[in-house]
Amino acid sequence: MIRLLSIIIIFLAALGAFAAPKVEVIPQPCTFNARAGSIKVPDVVTIVASDKAMRDAASIAAMQMRQVGLHADVKKRGKAFVTICHDPTLAHEQYHLTLCDGGVEIKAGDAAGAFYALHTLRQMLLNAPNGEVECCDIADAPRFGYRGIMLDVSRYFIPMDEVKRIVDVASQLKINYLHLHLTDDNGWRMEIKRYPLLTKVGAWRVARDEIFPGRMNQQIGEDASEGGFYTQSELHELVRFAGERFVEVIPEIDMPAHSVAAIASYPSLACPVVQKPVTVLPGIGGKDAAIVMCAGNDSTYRFVQGVLDEVLDVFPSKYIHIGGDEASKTHWGRCPLCQKRIANEHLANGEELQGYFMDSISCYLQSKGRKAICWDEVTYGNPKEDMVIMGWQGMGANAVNYASKFGNRFIMTPARKLYLIRYQGPQWFEPLTYFGDNTLSDVYNYEPVQPDWSLQTEQQLWGVQASMWTEFCRSAKDVEYMLFPRLIAFADMSWRAKGAARWSSFEQSLDAYLPLLDKLDVIYARSMWNLYHKSQGGDGRLRVNLSCIRDDVEIRYTTDGSTPVAMSPLYSDTISITSSGTLQAATFKGGVRCGEILTLNVNVNKATAQRVIAPNATNDIAYVLTNGLRGSCRNSDLEWSGWYNQTAEFVVDLGREESISTITLGSLANSALCVAAPAMVSAYVSSDNHGYTLVKSVALDKSARFSRDPKVIEIDFGKIHVNARYVKFVAVNSGCIPDGFAREGSPTWLYFDEIIVK
Repeated sequence: MIRLLSIIIIFLAALGAFAAPKVEVIPQPCTFNARAGSIKVPDVVTIVASDKAMRDAASIAAMQMRQVGLHADVKKRGKAFVTICHDPTLAHEQYHLTLCDGGVEIKAGDAAGAFYALHTLRQMLLNAPNGEVECCDIADAPRFGYRGIMLDVSRYFIPMDEVKRIVDVASQLKINYLHLHLTDDNGWRMEIKRYPLLTKVGAWRVARDEIFPGRMNQQIGEDASEGGFYTQSELHELVRFAGERFVEVIPEIDMPAHSVAAIASYPSLACPVVQKPVTVLPGIGGKDAAIVMCAGNDSTYRFVQGVLDEVLDVFPSKYIHIGGDEASKTHWGRCPLCQKRIANEHLANGEELQGYFMDSISCYLQSKGRKAICWDEVTYGNPKEDMVIMGWQGMGANAVNYASKFGNRFIMTPARKLYLIRYQGPQWFEPLTYFGDNTLSDVYNYEPVQPDWSLQTEQQLWGVQASMWTEFCRSAKDVEYMLFPRLIAFADMSWRAKGAARWSSFEQSLDAYLPLLDKLDVIYARSMWNLYHKSQGGDGRLRVNLSCIRDDVEIRYTTDGSTPVAMSPLYSDTISITSSGTLQAATFKGGVRCGEILTLNVNVNKATAQRVIAPNATNDIAYVLTNGLRGSCRNSDLEWSGWYNQTAEFVVDLGREESISTITLGSLANSALCVAAPAMVSAYVSSDNHGYTLVKSVALDKSARFSRDPKVIEIDFGKIHVNARYVKFVAVNSGCIPDGFAREGSPTWLYFDEIIVK
């Protein structure tokens, strides 16, 4: 009966039982039906619940209401504005909420459902115009049982007060799991009494000012002073605190890789072929990141079991995450113990050795009544045990494919959609981080279930997770900025019924929700208001397109260098540009500027808007070389044409023969992200794109090519006097990052932007 009722609610919502919610609530309720009349918001929201568990839940919700200005009080009996009762026909986390003239009635399947109902009500009361709430009926239940947030406390040690603060806010969004990434190469964060060196040594790394991928490893004589750890008492308290808010804490002890902090504490955990001192890594770690736990040594398994015994004492969760990602097999291939294990167990290779390792740990957890969760690389080794697979690589296909074949449950946290370390808006306005964008709308509109999935595969999907990796965070404010408001979009996506996404409706609900974050002093990004741009040539002129993920704003712009205001020209379509100048634009709503001002300094020259021929470009956006704009120092800002680990060759067709006196070309250097300026660039000219004449070759020295900090380099070919239609560039890749840099030995990218011909 309970299962059938849940299916009916979700089915009705999916069929469009309502076109869009008529109430600004996040997450969006499954069904909403208006009633006649309205009810006045009382001065004190009194709540009565006869069931103790529901009364305890109401007490926490009432405290959270008071944090944002609603006076709320919970009683055991008597007359009240809100009455809560248990309904055994409703499932876990499911609730019905009715607002009528007599007050508010909540029926819930359990205390979690009552808690979530009160947070739906809280938003309705706070958003009530003129202090009146329309009467209505809401029937609600989550789409996914697992709605998780992962916090990486290893790369940046998040103080416990901030962890609890994030949990508190997340619980109000009906997020019900905290995946706590406690260990990695960069720090061990949990007290293990049996192995005290894990926190005495493993919790601390050397302080470095560079960005994470550019940090050099600890040198002999340097003190490790940055980091920290949680005592078991603090973690017990976190479990209690989260549990009161219906958030289950799942700890992660990463293995066999991402374990350098553990190996620095107990070097015997590494394969015996590792002969160098190992220290906690302050950054990516270069070749040291390939050092992993020895899977051939029995003592490694005993160590892990000893650690897990204490983890299980602190965390009562049914599931324990044991990592399994990005494990290099470099040392295993040379380790006599690992090779002996492979032979004795009749394993094919190092991947199957990892499968054996993870199976062993999973079996141990099962012997203790628990179950393992692993990252999706564990599927490479064909593990035999029934693990929950967490799909992260790309769009999470590894987890899907493995689950489809072997029947495992799985969780989707695809890097391309739900990794919150990525940029959340136009990169020119954002703090430096990795990769491309995962915007608010990307997160909101993500649909994990694909059309080609079988019904069985869809049923094996346990849920979804937003993953907050903290490599680029240096403070609690940084973590909050990257989390919010995307965590709000995630909460809606993970709860609402399949097919019920309504972006324009969510925008309104989000605008109503953000004042709650303001009242809680939560830092959040305003990136959703900022402008994307695309400048592209054609017919000898530039065409600039502007866009914003918000579809409820106006874009106002200027081309005379003045600051855009509400009365500036309204952008409606492509802006055509024929001369150098400054284009500025911003979003406006109700006459008020919302986002940052986008400033595009356009340089129109003989190459501008002309065709570029670049057959071997890796990222296939060669048009940016002549689009009038110079990119930022970030190679991923979509203004840099890139070539990976190869010589770059490209030609600009000026459209007709021109008199040329100067040629310049922009390049980029950032050794931390494996970007190097070219060793040499040669410029050639031709009238027919066949016979080319060398104009000049420019060689760059090592200090210019490899830079610890991102920088743009102008390559100037000097004064020349030639007539030509075609200009060709041949740029020689600088090879691998040299010794003395954090990424030494890594192949490099070449990036170029804006050919300027005068």
